[in-house]
Amino acid sequence: MTGDIETTVLLPLPRIAGVDVSITNEVVLVWLAGGLTLAILLPVCRRRGLVAQGFYQNLMEGLIEFVEKEVVVEGIGEKGRVWAPFLLGIFFFILSANLLGLLPLPGLFKAVTSNINVPAALALVVFGLTLWLTIRRRGFLGFLRGFLPAGVPWWMGFLVVPIEVVSWLARPLSLAVRLFANMMAGHALVFVFIGMAAGSAWLLKPVPLAGAIVMNVFEVFVAFVQAFIFTLLAGIYIKEALEEESH
Repeated sequence: MTGDIETTVLLPLPRIAGVDVSITNEVVLVWLAGGLTLAILLPVCRRRGLVAQGFYQNLMEGLIEFVEKEVVVEGIGEKGRVWAPFLLGIFFFILSANLLGLLPLPGLFKAVTSNINVPAALALVVFGLTLWLTIRRRGFLGFLRGFLPAGVPWWMGFLVVPIEVVSWLARPLSLAVRLFANMMAGHALVFVFIGMAAGSAWLLKPVPLAGAIVMNVFEVFVAFVQAFIFTLLAGIYIKEALEEESH
């Protein structure tokens, strides 16, 4: 076990350049979330037709069309359809990672998105992509000019530019922290209720157990909402990167 009681080392490995690369349950959960994402998307996308067949096909196509409509078409526009696979991949990966944490095996399963490293890695991918798109679209000088909004006098730059830079750099932080905090809080509350049930007299056990069940059901809703919000914000950042320079 590591310092976190929910993190179990499954395969200890030698450190590489001082970095612990041991295989933990969290690493395996990331792999499982990636595998689930492929297992969900590949069969559905290969069989997409005019009319969906069966409950699973209808459910998955409904989710895919919801993300495509709300994030891609309405968020980015028709030109953004090329980014639909990327955004769908993010949505279903986060959703899979969130839902895996609801499996009732706390020694092995957890919402791996409640480990800040996972949301931070996803946020950095989105941040790096939007940075590359912005520079490719506007050029490096155009990218730098973007920190001084149109209509702002040049002599106000010493005040405006630092604020714009900090705001821009805060994007990956806000993406990561929002997902991490929501999943960690919900996960912790479930375990608080379970702990209360374990330590309560038998007459009082139903109360915290009912609370744990209600929180678990609510966590399913939160899992969908947080996956959608992260994907929506990623789509907004991609849209801004694709827009023409406003100067």
